[in-house]
Amino acid sequence: MSAAGRSWIRRGSTALIIGFLVTVAVIGYQRTQRNGDGVESLDAGTVGFDARDIAIGLYKGFGYTETLDGRTIFILNSLRTLSLASGWQEIEGVRLQFFREGEPGPILTAERASFNIETKDARLEGGIHVEFPNGAFLNTEAGGFQSKRQAFVSDAPVLYVDGATIGQAERASYSFDDNWVKLEGNAALRSDDGAMLVAPEMVYRRDDRRVVFSEGLELTQAMTRLTAPRALVWLASDGGPPEKFELTGGVDMTTTVETTGALVTMWSERVVSRRDVQGQWQLKAQTTGPWVEIRFTGGPDYFERTLRTLDLSAVFGEQGIISMRADDGVCIDEIPMEGPRRMASAESARAWFDDGQLTDVELNGHVEIQTADFVGRGIRARLVQSTGLVMLQGDPTGRSRVALDSDQGQMSCDQATLYDREGRIEARGQVHGELRNARLLGSGLQTADNETFRFAGEVLQVEDDGDRFSLRENARIWQGRRLLMADDVQYRNRAQSVEARGHVRVSFPADEKDSTGSADDELVVDARSLNYDALEGLAVFRGSVHYADPKHSLSANRLSITFAEDDSISDVEAEGAVEIRDLGMGRTLTGKHALREVKSQVITVTGSPAQLTDERGNVASGDSLTWNQADGTVSIDGGTELIYYPEEQP
Repeated sequence: MSAAGRSWIRRGSTALIIGFLVTVAVIGYQRTQRNGDGVESLDAGTVGFDARDIAIGLYKGFGYTETLDGRTIFILNSLRTLSLASGWQEIEGVRLQFFREGEPGPILTAERASFNIETKDARLEGGIHVEFPNGAFLNTEAGGFQSKRQAFVSDAPVLYVDGATIGQAERASYSFDDNWVKLEGNAALRSDDGAMLVAPEMVYRRDDRRVVFSEGLELTQAMTRLTAPRALVWLASDGGPPEKFELTGGVDMTTTVETTGALVTMWSERVVSRRDVQGQWQLKAQTTGPWVEIRFTGGPDYFERTLRTLDLSAVFGEQGIISMRADDGVCIDEIPMEGPRRMASAESARAWFDDGQLTDVELNGHVEIQTADFVGRGIRARLVQSTGLVMLQGDPTGRSRVALDSDQGQMSCDQATLYDREGRIEARGQVHGELRNARLLGSGLQTADNETFRFAGEVLQVEDDGDRFSLRENARIWQGRRLLMADDVQYRNRAQSVEARGHVRVSFPADEKDSTGSADDELVVDARSLNYDALEGLAVFRGSVHYADPKHSLSANRLSITFAEDDSISDVEAEGAVEIRDLGMGRTLTGKHALREVKSQVITVTGSPAQLTDERGNVASGDSLTWNQADGTVSIDGGTELIYYPEEQP
């Protein structure tokens, strides 16, 4: 509510009070009833009073001035005054001029007034009109002063007008002892900026500057509507606009953001709002039962967004909500225009607005974010509404990290960024995790805990709605005893494929290559890059390839490993500057191409020429070499040439 919109509370109630004070002047009339000029004749019917009440005095053109310490308080004038035996003083044509600090103030006029000397009761009737120096006025048709209650009560509807501000009620009363004003019966006030307040009853307690709405109120302004079963309003000490509101019993608010057309609704058990030194309103909404709830509907980037909390603080300005803070638990439910539905919870939250529209949300303490695809947990999070961006962070001291969990797997990291609209996640800082139903280099689908597909690195990007995983900076993937390390690794989940670049190293259990190998030994392949396709059962290493196991080593430009249907290694093929070393016998085989069949334990080397060098330096070459690893023999075919170095005699 704007300052202008709230000012009618002060202006309307103050004007009514001044009007009620007229009765005080009427009471004082008893001291002046003999000071007027006599009237020669007057018909009682003309005056309109009971003819059976005997007249004991009649005056016309009466005037009286009340002063205090030399200052004029009011000037009372009337056309005619009739004193009756019953004790009533009947006055016609009342005009009362008030003064404040010596300056002219409001003027009250009425067609008739009555005052009883004995009971001290008074009545005003007929066109009661109070006009203020600024042109505002208050009208009613009838009212009276009740001496025993020390109260003035109007007997007719009250109307107050101040420029474009209009107030009205069916009844009004003022208590002199308790110093309060009460408006009753469809009391309504409308300000010059279009604000309208309707209440069954309003009570203004002047001593503590409070306006009490014990039977509820309804406030509307432009596209905003607010209702509450009970309300208190504190006016400023200098008589200025309201400086505090307290609404209780279940507060409902509905407003529309003018720039976007978004609908905002709010419910809270209790709302307290104070005006700060900048003229902005500091709002506090709390509840002991149902959640405080704020709902945004139909914004530019969402269908619906709902925030629930037990303790809400907000700052309001001329453009609407500026910022908001939720404590003692908070839940957020969003249905965006693009991307999946998103829910979040935390211990507390802060939100920022631009022109009444929510732009950013910060969550703190045990944060959990949930979509249809994953659940994320952390210590804090930032939600950027315009881009659908979510930044999730862990504890910088390391006690609690970011955790993401989905049907495909789970991971932990220092921080994660979620791009909802793009279906992409980026994790940074000591990333660790695992994938379900994934395969690494012929390892097969996991069937036991030691076959889980696990990964680690410094940076991970998940794209294509969870199909592509890109791991960078000291990337490591392992499944069972199979390990892949590289600078960058890209894994495609549906295709079950792996691409690795930079300082690639892969290790396998040695018994997968050689049935005679030990299960405790490993074979290791180093290369510049790796491409693995699980559907084809093929892994290809390229660039300065080096292979080693406990019995052999190999170097080549390219190395291809083929996996059998049972995911064991069936063939190993090397190309380009091939060199194979038999570490047990000291032999070396070189050529341009080599093929090893794991089941038969036969290695075939071809080239121009293929060459065998034994441990003593003897050389045999030919078009091809066939090495039977089972019996250790090597056969040479095509264009054979031998270079033999006999042993020297001692």
